[in-house]
Amino acid sequence: MKRLIAMLAVTLVLVGSIAFTDTRYGTRSDGLYYQVTDIRPDAQLMRINGESVSAEEYFYWLSSVCDYLYSYTNGQVDFDAALTEEMTYGQYAKSDAAETVKLYAVVRQMAAEAGVALSEEDLEALDAQRAQYVAYYGSEDAYLQQLQLLGISEEMLRSIESVPYLYGQLMAMYCAEDGKLRPSDEELRSFGEENGYVTAQLLFFPTTGLDASAVEEVRTKAENYVQRWQNESDKMTAYTTMCSELGLTVDEAGLTFEPTTSDAAVCTAIGTLAEGSVSGVIEGENGFYVAMRMALNTDALTEDLFNILLQEKQDSAKVDYSKRMYDSIDAGAFYNTLSVARTMLMQELALQQQGSVAP
Repeated sequence: MKRLIAMLAVTLVLVGSIAFTDTRYGTRSDGLYYQVTDIRPDAQLMRINGESVSAEEYFYWLSSVCDYLYSYTNGQVDFDAALTEEMTYGQYAKSDAAETVKLYAVVRQMAAEAGVALSEEDLEALDAQRAQYVAYYGSEDAYLQQLQLLGISEEMLRSIESVPYLYGQLMAMYCAEDGKLRPSDEELRSFGEENGYVTAQLLFFPTTGLDASAVEEVRTKAENYVQRWQNESDKMTAYTTMCSELGLTVDEAGLTFEPTTSDAAVCTAIGTLAEGSVSGVIEGENGFYVAMRMALNTDALTEDLFNILLQEKQDSAKVDYSKRMYDSIDAGAFYNTLSVARTMLMQELALQQQGSVAP
């Protein structure tokens, strides 16, 4: 009896080990990704903050990055060649795919934490998008064949395409006035001041492509507008009139920007103005500006602050790789073999199509 119990105990341990192995390394054997890598599409290739990421999702993004590099080099990409001092094209492809997977996982996790799920409108939009694919390729069968050529299951594609909708909901909750995730006005104002944000109404006088004489004519024109604007008592009405004259669009909230993503000279000059005052002529990189500074528009900061928060979460995410599987991936070999497999599958599908329409 003791021997029987011992044997049962060993059997249970072995069964448990097999079940764990099956889950970890996957059970599916479908799709081009498995065909060219021998890594099962449902294998747990990565874990991001404890959330499993399948090989299928990673290979989808790796294929996308390789496609981009192929296009970027006009089809001459050498994945073993140095892209930077630190990495080859192949290393970059693997790293960039992993970063995208990480970003998508973080968005899913943030949505779960905030209680955000796809809305009815989101689901309808995803269904409409699928219908567009079917219409574009001509039929349901043709669309499914494209998924085969891509190497991804429809379920995985749906999962990936759902993430931007979750992102949109999170963004809305962060940016809306009554949003559940919105920072306080004090936090927004502090963020804006610390990072040099300004809000202003701008007149722009382009000089790109002009010779020195023409540039001076534009400068004189800008100086005339400075005088007009500074002498007006109702500066907003005057601004609207001048924009109409110059063919510029009026945004009553003004433009909100900071030095690292705008013309730094313009941003710095506006930062020295008192609210409501009009500047002199500001020489920018591509022309001259005249600006009226406004109170900092904290609403305009929410989107930037949200994306900074998302970037911080992405950068700090804990990533664990299945070393055996991940280290076995060679981006160049993967892409080259995948391209050959896609060509062969395309030919096979074409022959099937010909056979189905033969008399």
